[in-house]
Amino acid sequence: MMRRRERDGLALKGTGPMPMRKVEILRAACCIAGVDGEVCDQEHPLLVRLAREAGVGAASLSAMIERAREDRSFFEKQFDVFKTDPDETMKILFRVAVADGVLTQAERVVLGHFAQKLGQPEERFEALLAAAERHARPQ
Repeated sequence: MMRRRERDGLALKGTGPMPMRKVEILRAACCIAGVDGEVCDQEHPLLVRLAREAGVGAASLSAMIERAREDRSFFEKQFDVFKTDPDETMKILFRVAVADGVLTQAERVVLGHFAQKLGQPEERFEALLAAAERHARPQ
């Protein structure tokens, strides 16, 4: 039986991004999680998992989360290595965004900026957004 994330288009492929990209994706995920000023109990385990996969320790992860929460321009600096697999990067970011069950307007804006910077087609972004909205609780 196909899992809901697979059916909705948010399933991740393989074992994830190349090791060199994992820290950058973690930073981007921290941006998405922290854009609303909080990292909730549902988002934190996803960030910890991404950090573990990237070989990032707890202290570094805490610093990334804190910077993402306090520095609204942080996400602008996160695009150097994402372009190799923008769709996979966006899937990860959308999963982090809906981990708390809510997709805020601020998260939508940041995700939209990431998608534009990554050159993702508008139709694909809209499909991922629709899938994420199905996973989020109504606001």
